[in-house]
Amino acid sequence: MLHLLPVVVSSITSVIGGAAVEPGHWPDAVAVLSATTACTGTLITPDIVLTAGHCLDPEPVYVVLDSVDFTKTGGEAIRVRWSKAYPGWDNAYDVGVVVLDRPATTAPRPIASACTVQAGLVEGGKLHVLGFGLSTTASPGPSSQLHEGEVSIADAACHDPAACVPVISPGGELIAGGGSVDACLGDAGGPAYLDTPDGAALVGVVSRPVGVNGPPCGSGWVYVRADQVVPWIEQLTHETVPRTACPDDAEPVLHVSGPEAGGCAAGGAGGSLVIGLGALALVVRHRRRAAPNRRAAIGIPGAR
Repeated sequence: MLHLLPVVVSSITSVIGGAAVEPGHWPDAVAVLSATTACTGTLITPDIVLTAGHCLDPEPVYVVLDSVDFTKTGGEAIRVRWSKAYPGWDNAYDVGVVVLDRPATTAPRPIASACTVQAGLVEGGKLHVLGFGLSTTASPGPSSQLHEGEVSIADAACHDPAACVPVISPGGELIAGGGSVDACLGDAGGPAYLDTPDGAALVGVVSRPVGVNGPPCGSGWVYVRADQVVPWIEQLTHETVPRTACPDDAEPVLHVSGPEAGGCAAGGAGGSLVIGLGALALVVRHRRRAAPNRRAAIGIPGAR
């Protein structure tokens, strides 16, 4: 029997401006939990969860699937076998994989192929964003409840040099949200779904807020393009990741920079991440080197 570790949570909502998820509606949205921190992720194969690279330090211990509140009964709790962040994630793709100890009974959702992304990822379009995150930096910890919000795509290819990683963008990330509906701390690693003719498909992974020096919620967030890291995931795990179909199997060339495989130690940044934005500070430090260290600036235990 899996004994779940305690994680400090709050009753506030996540995904600011969002709504509570109905049971069974997004079963592949996953709570990724270590002994002290909580992130969000997405089940992409029966035993692989995709999350943010900065969520893997400290290493996650277990995940909870098909749950709208991971502190309550129900859902599917599975131990983590191992986890790896994308090599050099803090200057490349802020993603990581969590390999489960056994396959989940929950069905994974396909990643949107590059052809699907090209057709549907347009500025002003809408994405469904889900997470177990915060709605205010004044909160003492992440929410245990899954919420969703519909955010607007602000920059489909991530052209902003102050917010996007130059070596992978344009094309490796996107910017969405801001204002009354946005991701927040604790939503990191969570899914952004694109509506397609065959249903919702995973298009983005929540990474970091756009405004490094501003509030972490409400300024828009940067998302990693999920289709761009599929080759790395498949080479690392030796598994095939389900993707949406392309007409005549014509899949456009992926915009992949940096190492395709291998791995660094999960997270690979060191330091205590129990303090609010520790991991987030590591994600953004290379983009705005003049930005103050946010470890001490905002103390939100367990929020990522």
